[in-house]
Amino acid sequence: MSGSAEFNFDALRNKQRLDDHEIKFLEEGLGYTFEDKMILEESLCHSSFAKEYGLSYNNERLEFLGDAVLEFIVTRTLFRTYPDANEGELTQMRAGLVKADSLFKKADYLRIPYVLLHGHTMKSGNLPKSVVANALEAVIGAVCLDGGMSAAERVVKKLFLSDSEEQFVERDPKTALQLWLQARGMPLPKYELLKTEGPSHAPTFTVRLYMNGFEHVEKGTSRKGAEAKVAALILQDLRRKFGD
Repeated sequence: MSGSAEFNFDALRNKQRLDDHEIKFLEEGLGYTFEDKMILEESLCHSSFAKEYGLSYNNERLEFLGDAVLEFIVTRTLFRTYPDANEGELTQMRAGLVKADSLFKKADYLRIPYVLLHGHTMKSGNLPKSVVANALEAVIGAVCLDGGMSAAERVVKKLFLSDSEEQFVERDPKTALQLWLQARGMPLPKYELLKTEGPSHAPTFTVRLYMNGFEHVEKGTSRKGAEAKVAALILQDLRRKFGD
């Protein structure tokens, strides 16, 4: 098992093992089938479980790897997808995708809280979010070791990037609009600053955006704020027109 001590699951209670149905469900959710099922089970072995059963390993090393793999893949994808975004914008987008709440939601969808091997002091249905999020990172690390970086990239994109438009729509309408357009091979938006009014300490910006027959003009206390307003309105128009 990836250099770990042998794990004699047969010596443990059946309910503490991953059965074939659980493995299949998890693999379907990941979009990846493990060659080495034991490395998957290792990734789901919490330190509390290892301590109770006297094991010399747990999923912490795989978590360490998975954390780095996840951040690299998301960072590279955002870097390539948004060539005009600066470092701060890219950092904000990445943080939104790989934050603890996002990890927990993905892990919960995969039912990781219910298959994670843990000590008796912890209840499967009420595990700390950090424990569940870390387990998902360990699973990603296991995918990387079992199938290589390309396999890990497919899993990460499926879990974290396939619905990125929806994740950004409320927090960042400009990013949501750009994702929507790129997914359909359409030209990217060009925002036009019409005028700046008011005193220097409290200016008002008027921005126009015209796309695919739709036009909106909005004001904001910052240029980015005004651009976000017109982006949200244009995106609504485009979705109504194209049905998605």
